[in-house]
Amino acid sequence: MINLFLLNYIVKVSHKACRKFIFGAILISFCLLFITPSSSQDKNQKYFELDNGLKIFLYEKHTLPLINLVFAVNLGTKDESEETNGVVHVLEHYILFRGTEFRSGPEISQDIRRHGAYFNAHTSMDLATFEISLPSEHTDFALRNQKEILFNLKLSQEELDEEKKVILEELSQIQDDPLKYATSLVYQNLFKNHPYQKPVQGKKEIIEALTVDQIEKFYRKFFVPSNSVLAIVGDFEIEQMEKKTKDIFGDLKKEEISPPKYEKVHALKKTVEITQEMDVNQAYLVIGIFGPDYNNKDQYAIHLLTEILGRGINPMLNYPLRGRRNLAHNVSMKYSAYKYGGAILIYITLEPKNIKFAKREAIRFLKETSSLNYSKKDVMGNAKLYALDFLESAKNQIKFKIHQSQEKGLLVAVSLARFMLLNEDPTRGSYLENIEKISSSDLRKAAGKYLSKGRYVIVTISPKKKK
Repeated sequence: MINLFLLNYIVKVSHKACRKFIFGAILISFCLLFITPSSSQDKNQKYFELDNGLKIFLYEKHTLPLINLVFAVNLGTKDESEETNGVVHVLEHYILFRGTEFRSGPEISQDIRRHGAYFNAHTSMDLATFEISLPSEHTDFALRNQKEILFNLKLSQEELDEEKKVILEELSQIQDDPLKYATSLVYQNLFKNHPYQKPVQGKKEIIEALTVDQIEKFYRKFFVPSNSVLAIVGDFEIEQMEKKTKDIFGDLKKEEISPPKYEKVHALKKTVEITQEMDVNQAYLVIGIFGPDYNNKDQYAIHLLTEILGRGINPMLNYPLRGRRNLAHNVSMKYSAYKYGGAILIYITLEPKNIKFAKREAIRFLKETSSLNYSKKDVMGNAKLYALDFLESAKNQIKFKIHQSQEKGLLVAVSLARFMLLNEDPTRGSYLENIEKISSSDLRKAAGKYLSKGRYVIVTISPKKKK
């Protein structure tokens, strides 16, 4: 059975002109379908599994004459060791930009442009995803191109050394960007002593020393059909697409794999504070908070709290930070759910002189979130006339974003692929139904469990002191 589902907040590694690293940017993707491995009664949706273990979901959608195809592989930085940190990111780059057994990197790039395709890939702590979007008349090219680059990779030390230069340049850019750098520090400390602690982009000294043998070991082990999923969304007929995918991917060899499993992330035991100076003109304050994982039902309340406190037109965090004292220039908030844990982050830009006061006010406010009124139902009598209904407003904003996202086929395909690999609860039902059930009391309970604990990772980036 397939019901309407939704919503994952994703932090991705992207590319500048397909190679730009975005760590800390907010990407909201909405998983529109709740999937279980059984037949769909909806004629425009179908889930099935090939004999070699590749799981495929088809979503027929004729809004635009496009096809959006996303492969996801159950391989992320969680699967690296301290000695191989960065291998997955390098491998993702190599697959996207270098050659296969049949075509060189420049030939693949030329074919991509010739077919008018958008072509990209991403590495996260959980997964590596590879996506292509192009006019539906070129469906066969998209299917065969993705099969070739993912399962017929040709590795060479010379090509690897060239790609390493690009990644090392990305690392330098991250070190120079205050928000990306601060976010990286938050993650390393929020997920301390867990596989998620390792930075997605890798470490300079490890990347410099990487060999083809190390890359190939990961590639041969993880890039097999039974460790992968394929989501296709767009302008096609279900029966025809099912036949095409079976014809093209059915001959891939079946290889058994038992992906490693990891413990859930443990919440912080105490606050961690980090202060850094950089060549910047204003200050940056990033507060990291442990959050629920991808399969935790607390996610619904945290999504709503994120919308209420730090997003939208009038977030509640504006009151202590941008009210009468005007302590901050900008305030924003995001929540990212991963398979084994979650991260809630607050971003504040401000004048250096306000760091101490803004930090104090932000922490004070977070500790109070477990006792705030979020709905008109929380107040009595005439006070209802003046009370703001933050909860209802947040629910409406999420509904709007869901309906808006339905028009973005590639976004839907990415979310579907991610859902197929990360979801562990086939019974949790419609996301919107769960969102509608959340009350102010639920928000206060979630705030008390996550936001009000008084244990945070606080990273401050301030301008270098003049000599």
